[in-house]
Amino acid sequence: MPRRRRWTPVKGTGNRVNDPGEWLLLAALDLPARLVAGALRRAGLRPPPPPLDPAAIRDVLVLRLDRIGDVIMSLPALADLRAALPHARLRLAVGRWSAEIARTAPVDQVLVWSAPWVGRAAEGADGLATLVRHARSLRKENLDLAIDLQGDVRSALLLRLTGARHLVGYANTGGGWLLTHVVPLDETISWVEQNRRAVADVLSLARNESAPVDLLTAEERGFGRRLVADLGLASRRPLVAVHASGGRTVKQWDIGRWAEVARRLQQDFQATILLTGSEVDRPLAHELARHLAFRPVDLTGRLNLRETVALLAELDLFLSPDTGTMHAACVVGTPSVSVFGPSDPARYFSGGTGETGQRHVVVRGELWCAPCNLIRRPPAECDTGAPPECLRLVAVDDVHREAARLLREVGGYAVREPSPA
Repeated sequence: MPRRRRWTPVKGTGNRVNDPGEWLLLAALDLPARLVAGALRRAGLRPPPPPLDPAAIRDVLVLRLDRIGDVIMSLPALADLRAALPHARLRLAVGRWSAEIARTAPVDQVLVWSAPWVGRAAEGADGLATLVRHARSLRKENLDLAIDLQGDVRSALLLRLTGARHLVGYANTGGGWLLTHVVPLDETISWVEQNRRAVADVLSLARNESAPVDLLTAEERGFGRRLVADLGLASRRPLVAVHASGGRTVKQWDIGRWAEVARRLQQDFQATILLTGSEVDRPLAHELARHLAFRPVDLTGRLNLRETVALLAELDLFLSPDTGTMHAACVVGTPSVSVFGPSDPARYFSGGTGETGQRHVVVRGELWCAPCNLIRRPPAECDTGAPPECLRLVAVDDVHREAARLLREVGGYAVREPSPA
């Protein structure tokens, strides 16, 4: 079968359950329930729910069980929820992998519910029975409202188990029969705006500018400033970090190309190049460093997540693939260039569209099948252990051009003459 015919892009309304056996089981449970719920609705035995009264809502649960970037893209919606319900108790349930980044979310309590369909056992994922216990333990709290911002039938089931009076979600992978309010998806907008619309629609709010969200505490910002000073970097600006790891091969731009961008910025602007990432990213950082004729400041594995974000706030430029740290750079306002491949930046980028003058820019290649959003289950031709074609089309010149523009136009740095030997 020709490649174009066998390849199918995944939209937000598509089912992202990756395991075929699990998909069949969920479909077998979901389809009969949908048919029964539809019949009851047509018979008038399940009338549409009344509008929510914000004044009557006192206890709220929000599920955001997926990855760090998804949690960050939900923060403006949580700020809207906090502003609309100032007297309500807000709980946010996230996976263990996102608990640190959620610590400064505008909520009263962060719960750790580590869904096995999002994380792996090595990351601390819970079993399904543990999640069921978490959900059922909230029944005694008499929740007024529970919202799922992921759009997953399994999350909808957890909402139902909490016993909340009003259950809100997208139901894009099924489970609409479990909810009292299904929020429509708009494939043309980012998940930042999508989540804000969900809150606005369910509470009948006017859609105004969102309240500012700060990922960092004052103490953490102080840590970032001290770190730059202690490393002797305050006088070595511009400071440019390269976060080379994409987390998955299908989102990984070529390490040699990252190194060439870094080399050019060091040559053109006398930039100080920093390498960031977690402990597992060290091999990539070492490979990148081997391509350079100078020694970068390698902080890979030396900082935890929140310390890394504090450092980002002190940088002049951040370069990365589509990764959670990219969203953090957008929130703290550090100018950034992000290399996208199979992910759709219209949906999965929180920093804008990259027009001239913006602080956050996406660079991607033009290919008939991109963006496909097939991240967890890439097509066979893109699952070879090498960057997929959509990323191979992103040239060094494209990334360097945007990075240099941001250093000039946002940072105010001029191209410098090389220092004498």
